[in-house]
Amino acid sequence: RYAFTVMANITVYGLAWLLLNFQVDQPDRTEHLGIQDVPIFRNLSLIVVGLGAVFSLIFHLGTKEKPYPPGSLPQPEESMSLLQKEPTNLPQPLLMWKDWLLEPAFYQVAVLYMLTRLIVNLSQTYIAMYLTNSLMLPKKYIATIPLVMYISGFLSSFLMKPVNKWIGRNLTYFVGIAVILAFASWVALTKEMGAEIYGAAALLGAGSATILVTSLSMTADLIGTNTHSGAFVYGAMSFTDKMANGLAVMAIQNLHPCPTELCCPECVSFYHWVMVLVTGGIAIAAIASLCCIMVWPIRIRYRE
Repeated sequence: RYAFTVMANITVYGLAWLLLNFQVDQPDRTEHLGIQDVPIFRNLSLIVVGLGAVFSLIFHLGTKEKPYPPGSLPQPEESMSLLQKEPTNLPQPLLMWKDWLLEPAFYQVAVLYMLTRLIVNLSQTYIAMYLTNSLMLPKKYIATIPLVMYISGFLSSFLMKPVNKWIGRNLTYFVGIAVILAFASWVALTKEMGAEIYGAAALLGAGSATILVTSLSMTADLIGTNTHSGAFVYGAMSFTDKMANGLAVMAIQNLHPCPTELCCPECVSFYHWVMVLVTGGIAIAAIASLCCIMVWPIRIRYRE
């Protein structure tokens, strides 16, 4: 699932790079974003929506569902746990959705997942403004930098399984956070960047992929054999992260120094420090949340 999500994003940013890099029919072509680039983003939107519609149609027409005969049971693999556990003969009580609200581990994982999503989503949201308004880089960078981020994240995801087996989930997450902090430190200490921004983007992409995949694995650890109520857990995690992201964007935009215009001299440093805070600042909070999980490991206490 994550691999195809990354492939979809790589496709989008690859198309954006092609459209921005080959503007052959624009006599007023410039290196920076402007009103003349509106048709490019319009065409990009139409292409993306068209591709999505085509593949959705292929899925609905090409996927055949086999309904269960009356009175039959679903296939065994549909009721298996997400994580293989040792067989046991002791009956285990079912954990319903309201029981999760009494589990401390539920809130531990929810906070960590929320902070992870804040880092990933806010950095992706504000990277374009940081590149164009703070670093004053040409507009092609708003396509190539996210492309580098996703490619580095995709490549680093192949290391997740062996690294998890070697050092465990908690330390794997810590390694990802350390990479995020390295990116934040690089951005904080460097006011101007050229080609070295690609190295910083690779760090951000690899770190973001590491913490995102690991936090999802921790959610699966939390659910364990309680797959019948797993949808509530994933839904609650998703709801929490979307609420937090929306509130964070509103707060950042309310602090914008020039809300009545596209950009002013003050917003040059504004987006610079936004990138530092949404990565490094939230990463410090994520480390605190990770420490809580290391002190009180993820486990279901309802059955004790």
